[in-house]
Amino acid sequence: MEYRVFKMICLVAALAQVQGCGSGRQECAPVQFPQVDVPSYINDREQAVNYMSRKYWDKFFAVENPCTSDSSAVHGVDSLSFEEAFSLYARLLTMADAKSVAASEKKLFANLDSLALLGDRKPLLCIMERMEHYFYNPVSPLLDEEIYLQALNGILAARSLNETDKMQYEYQHRICSMNRMGTPAADFKFRQLLPSGRYSDKTLYMDVKGEYTLLFFNNPDCGSCAEILQAMKDSPIGALVQEGRLEVLAMYIDEDLAAWYRNRDKYPAGWIYAHDPEMILRDNNIYGLRAIPSLYLLDKEKRVILKDAPVDKVISWFLQNRVI
Repeated sequence: MEYRVFKMICLVAALAQVQGCGSGRQECAPVQFPQVDVPSYINDREQAVNYMSRKYWDKFFAVENPCTSDSSAVHGVDSLSFEEAFSLYARLLTMADAKSVAASEKKLFANLDSLALLGDRKPLLCIMERMEHYFYNPVSPLLDEEIYLQALNGILAARSLNETDKMQYEYQHRICSMNRMGTPAADFKFRQLLPSGRYSDKTLYMDVKGEYTLLFFNNPDCGSCAEILQAMKDSPIGALVQEGRLEVLAMYIDEDLAAWYRNRDKYPAGWIYAHDPEMILRDNNIYGLRAIPSLYLLDKEKRVILKDAPVDKVISWFLQNRVI
């Protein structure tokens, strides 16, 4: 049975509308993005996703005599078709295994760089823009720094880009390399507000002892933080806290301690309500926090399970791993 990429996964419309990579008067007929055909011997969904992620761009780079008079086309492919195709590719990467993701992006950027060296820089620049939008933008539903890190590796290895072109991506690479999944989270000091109204100075590694730790970097007056707070209150996470298996460390990293102090009652009593007394977390040298709220899930040894994850992904992880 053959799978066709646009029939197998109907997820293109799920992402927010994004800008095209160019516009212009059509003087020739750009083609549609070429589909990927999965061989009939592959009848497993996971294998099919991995295969498609690896082969997704092969026919795109094989386009002969691409339309060049239409400035909206990307290597001869209609701009709307290209946008839709990248949206689907982004979804594929979120479902593929890590080995397939790395192989796919390495080959993609090598081919893009080769095209750019031959004088066609537009595909490279468009893919760079899209990768950042989908996987690095803090409000993207597909935010995934592990996937974006592979793209950054390709960007920084590109011979067609000069050092000035790469400067912002070198910074992003440093941010994405902090506290990667599977690595120990960086330790830090915090000041906890106790039920008595007094403060207690503690550290993540010495004083947070749960089987799991959920770092909730937040601001009590932030609307998105309030939504995440309510989602966690409505979820089975509360039972894990009561059982002592999960410690939730609600960390405030800003300066207005009066606002932080008066909002204590919004947070469950069993959570650790704390702030950063030395204002270290906000400077991006430890956790690379680019936006608030941000959630990190750690295991007992403080290794990162999930980094900067949406709250529904955190809850799903607990459910899928039968923790709750």
